[in-house]
Amino acid sequence: MKSPITCALLVATIATTGCADPLNQPWARHSDRASETRFPVDHHHASQTGDEASTAPADAWRSLDALSVDEAIRIAIANSPALASAAYRVDAASSRVMQAGLYPNPSFVFDAEGLGADAGRGGETVYRFEQEIVLGDKLGRARAVARTDHRSAQAEAVAREFAIAAEVRRAYIGAVAAEARLSHLTELAELASQLASAVDATVQAGAATEPDRLRAQVAQDQAQIELQAAALDVKATRRSLALSMGIDSALNLPLTSTLEDLPTLPPRDELFAAVPDANTRLSIARLALERAQSVHRLARANSIPNLFASVGPRYSDPESETTLDFGVGIEIPLFDRNQGEIRATLSDRLSAAADLRSVQLDLLSEVEQAWSDYEAATLVVTRYRDRIIPGSQRTLDLTRQAYESGKSDYLRLLDAQQVFIASRVAYVDALQRLHESAVLLHELAQLDTPCREAPKNESTTEESHP
Repeated sequence: MKSPITCALLVATIATTGCADPLNQPWARHSDRASETRFPVDHHHASQTGDEASTAPADAWRSLDALSVDEAIRIAIANSPALASAAYRVDAASSRVMQAGLYPNPSFVFDAEGLGADAGRGGETVYRFEQEIVLGDKLGRARAVARTDHRSAQAEAVAREFAIAAEVRRAYIGAVAAEARLSHLTELAELASQLASAVDATVQAGAATEPDRLRAQVAQDQAQIELQAAALDVKATRRSLALSMGIDSALNLPLTSTLEDLPTLPPRDELFAAVPDANTRLSIARLALERAQSVHRLARANSIPNLFASVGPRYSDPESETTLDFGVGIEIPLFDRNQGEIRATLSDRLSAAADLRSVQLDLLSEVEQAWSDYEAATLVVTRYRDRIIPGSQRTLDLTRQAYESGKSDYLRLLDAQQVFIASRVAYVDALQRLHESAVLLHELAQLDTPCREAPKNESTTEESHP
């Protein structure tokens, strides 16, 4: 007769062997290192202490002699706390994939009856192992939901990277345009001052009237106001550029990229064809539909009850006999068959399909509007570059020749110079609009983005909704 301890050890061995298979599946082979060994020490310290200084950006940019737009994007990606947060969410989603596939732990139960009886002999002693046996492929379907969440987190991290690149490009363009406007408006203010002085001298000589003097003074005051506003705009755009790069101090590096470096985009048809496959907003919507499908399948699987099995030795003290108990139980789905959750997840699935179609239409509308703005800005830039700027330059040259030959007065020369500089300022504005519309198209079509790796396995059958 085997002792109860021996039987218990035998049952434990059988139970452990039976649980080994589901715990050794390939999806469960995940590094169990603690998060503090995978994440940067400064972020882990900040998460525990709330110390903002622990997450301060690096100062590697201070060693640069000048700043290009590509270098600004690289620094922003390295410094961005939002991108680091997105990366941590990817890691968290990866860990939840592992957790979703873990099999329920077995439990051990010890029962003893009749302890301390007056007769000196106890009752029965039971050592029992209990295990929930998951049916209906619930673990596999739960893993499918978790994997979709993981891919969604990856897509959101990619989308965040695109957004950072676009934000830095806009800020960089704004700073370059502001400095160009300041340069032109400085020259315009000097000309306005010269014009006011010339008119004042003409009035004193009796060759002009007082309204002419007032007009020149008003023009001078307007030029000074525009110059001061432009100087403030340079400081504000520089500050915006620094903050978009994750830098909270003054950024005084020279900017090497210019507005004259016109953006290049693929043809319209090629660009529109690339948007559905490249845009992460669509990828996230497709993954949301895929997740809703997986959740619906999981809800249907949850309507299948799990099996509960138990096994263990029973030792009877009065009879000095050891037997083996075995039990099987299952819930009877008489009232609750998870029918409410199945219907709810079906509605969520249809809603996700409708949301996907809505995102597609909204995205196409945005791309169409952005392309229209880009073409309009291109037309304006071309007109200024090919006609207006050369025309104002030709007018200035002819007026200068007439002045030098005595056929025109100094006021006409100053006025021609003002028109030429004002057209240059307008040209800067047109160039800025052109670059900003190109940045938006790059963001929507997601072209030429650094550190991008397209999410894989995103093929999802689109559902039609009623």
